[in-house]
Amino acid sequence: MPAFDNCQPQVIHALEHDGWRIVAQNEHYRIKKRSIFIDLRAERAINGNVENMLLAEVKCFAEKENWTTDLYIAIGQYLVYREILLQLAIQNPLYLAIPSPIYATVFDKIAREVVRQHKIKIIVVDIENEVIEQWLK
Repeated sequence: MPAFDNCQPQVIHALEHDGWRIVAQNEHYRIKKRSIFIDLRAERAINGNVENMLLAEVKCFAEKENWTTDLYIAIGQYLVYREILLQLAIQNPLYLAIPSPIYATVFDKIAREVVRQHKIKIIVVDIENEVIEQWLK
């Protein structure tokens, strides 16, 4: 089983502060020979009924000297995971959850254009205050 990213507890708290309930961590999916583990599955109830569900892959970009590599891995992993979910007919949207300083610095003009073109959904999280700053859809 994969290890948790070091900012995952703060991402969980931020989602909870935004009204989400974490229902699973390291959610396992398998298709043919591919096996993936998505960090979080969350749901939000409105008037007692579960109205929204999401999946989130958390990426903290911990190693400053590897931010470019981490960016490539995060985007590639997101795209592969999203395709597997589509093939499994799983309708829950997949998000990439990242710290706000990473979005501000690593996700430069080129990276943001890749995100836009490939319709990558992002949750930008203020890790220190454990709140969601932006939902990019």
